[in-house]
Amino acid sequence: MGRLLLTASQVSVILSACIVFLFTLALFLSGYVLQQRYVHNLQAAIKPRLPKPLPPPIPIEPPTLDAKWARPMGSRPDIDETYEQYIAGQTMDWSRLGYVQVAREHVELCSAVMLLSDLHRMKSPAKRILMFPRLWLVETEDDEYSPEMSTTRRLLRTAARRYGVTLVPMEPVVEGADDTLPSSYSLASLYSLVDYERVIYLQGPGVLLDASALDSLLAFSKSEPMAAYPATPERTDLSTSLLMIHPSQESFSQLKALRASRPTTDLNLFRNTFSAPESLISEWSLSMGNVVYESQNLRHVVDDFNATSFEEATTFVRLSDPEIPGPEYDIPFSDRVKMRPQNPDAEEAWSRLYERFRQRRMEVCGLDLEVYQPVELSGGAESVEAEANHGAQDM
Repeated sequence: MGRLLLTASQVSVILSACIVFLFTLALFLSGYVLQQRYVHNLQAAIKPRLPKPLPPPIPIEPPTLDAKWARPMGSRPDIDETYEQYIAGQTMDWSRLGYVQVAREHVELCSAVMLLSDLHRMKSPAKRILMFPRLWLVETEDDEYSPEMSTTRRLLRTAARRYGVTLVPMEPVVEGADDTLPSSYSLASLYSLVDYERVIYLQGPGVLLDASALDSLLAFSKSEPMAAYPATPERTDLSTSLLMIHPSQESFSQLKALRASRPTTDLNLFRNTFSAPESLISEWSLSMGNVVYESQNLRHVVDDFNATSFEEATTFVRLSDPEIPGPEYDIPFSDRVKMRPQNPDAEEAWSRLYERFRQRRMEVCGLDLEVYQPVELSGGAESVEAEANHGAQDM
């Protein structure tokens, strides 16, 4: 029986086919691996970040051998509270929890949208809500608006489309009040959001450094009519720097009636309605670092202040230096230098916060800093600092 012999050309064809097959297989496998890695990273980027459990109100003592063997036969130890919170975070209805911002003036809108955009960027699973005067939605006959109103309507569209913000128009808190005046609107309208179990309000303008502590506070706290950030370390009064509330029609009606009886500020309205310290956020809930920090306090830091550690331990910084009408205004450099903290590290943190605000304002709102001009008093001999060009203008 004769042997089957292959010619040189046939061997060459077979080898070429094998090489092509192996390279095609390797290319397919590498593409498949890269595709799976890309899909995994995309899923991780889209998935909301779940909050960490709150620190326990009482330090947990390390277990001892005696305690372990002292429990009755057949019984099981209690579940750790942090584990219960972790399980609750996996199944929580985040559609009932939210962050809310209130814009009563055009100049406040950009800062509100910036804060909500930061929550979106940090993948907070809670809803994002923006309350604003219903007057801003009124259409004109010729569809022509002032530059200020055009910017406002553009920012509202940006908030809803790009950052998934729920827009909630609000009415003056007192019926019949002038709806063109910012003073006609109140933080009491937060209690009209009865579709939500708990909402957190942060007083701007400011810079959000980390949303994880706020997410934990929102997720694992009890629903109370008012849980406010304390105004002083002595916890004798509440402030409006941070409010966590349980909206209800009963509280809303009570606040509206009190506001209608006499003009008052939102701070006094809340202080007259909710007593301290019962209506303050618990001390152990605020043990997660600087939940709220005022930028002016950077002028009084200790000598061993560290800017990096400060940013890592801080959640929200409200830019509240009294000499500056707001971080959205372009203060002359010579004046800004005089306001800086004396401590070098504190000065670095202070300058970085204001620069971050400026950059985010441009990225989110498409707006540069507003021109700041002092308003001269009659006679021109003196001048006082005041806000100029009050409305935001398109760049």
